[in-house]
Amino acid sequence: MQVLVTGASGFFGKRLIPKLVNSGYKVNTFGRNDLPNSLLPLVNKHYRGNIADINTIHQAMKDIDVVFHLAGLVSYRRCDYEKLYQNNVIGTRNMMTAAMKASVSRVIHMSSIAGMGIPNEGMLADETIEYNLKGLGLHYCDTKHGAELEVLKFVKQGLPALMLAPGITFGEGDTHPHHHTIFASMARGSSIGYPKGGVMFTDIENVVDVCLNSIHRGRIGERYVLGSENVSFYDAAITLSKLIGSRPPKFAIPPWLAESAGYISESVLPLFGLTPTLTRQVAWLSARKIFFTFDKAIAELGLQPIAFKDTVKRTAPYYLRQNI
Repeated sequence: MQVLVTGASGFFGKRLIPKLVNSGYKVNTFGRNDLPNSLLPLVNKHYRGNIADINTIHQAMKDIDVVFHLAGLVSYRRCDYEKLYQNNVIGTRNMMTAAMKASVSRVIHMSSIAGMGIPNEGMLADETIEYNLKGLGLHYCDTKHGAELEVLKFVKQGLPALMLAPGITFGEGDTHPHHHTIFASMARGSSIGYPKGGVMFTDIENVVDVCLNSIHRGRIGERYVLGSENVSFYDAAITLSKLIGSRPPKFAIPPWLAESAGYISESVLPLFGLTPTLTRQVAWLSARKIFFTFDKAIAELGLQPIAFKDTVKRTAPYYLRQNI
């Protein structure tokens, strides 16, 4: 089988491609940048192009059986809305259009719980949750939800696609600046406070394994939450501090204070050529407990959740080494 992977040089793509090749798949890739040297020997052919430009996609779809649409933009900065919309919504629409025209046998779209909404206080949400973040200025969430709507439009027209929705994903090869900042500040003992919320964490190994399984498993048109464990930010901080021998944070940060700090950071740091890791959107989300059940992926896609403490124990050396 021939597989096309978009976003091949990203966090998920770099971990998925070697496993696809080891499983016997012939892998082609599509992206705006050249492939990293580590992937060049593994890939049959790389196509240069932008997913926001549909004219560059059709050639890459020739003779493809399965598409992994991993490409997209992650940003919680208010100034990035147009980039987010072009990459996440228009880019997904273009990929689904080209896949439909090429009559591929399966499309696996990488979504996110960010595009699903937030459960009611004290509740575990599942794949049936209705999106409830519209109008709150959460541009990444809005565009990931918009991407899902694009996929579903094409499913109704006969495209054999399904969607995978991981949470905050930790793992070797992660370049998300916010995740690195967390590990670095915890290692220094400089994190004196913690957000009041929590989130569903996902191990990169769980994401990659389920991606492979979803080539032959899973129902067309369905969304699958890929989780490893739901953890409050306080419990996550305690787990991390114990594993790396650092001082844990002492108090919960009031949401209004976190949002104010995010707004100021986002407004001031760019004036000095710096990219803020804390923004108002990140602060707002960090005060909520965004917990999901992932029983559906366990039952239908063979998900075997990895405990959060095991993820942190395995990945802490990578994050800390990257921040030295």
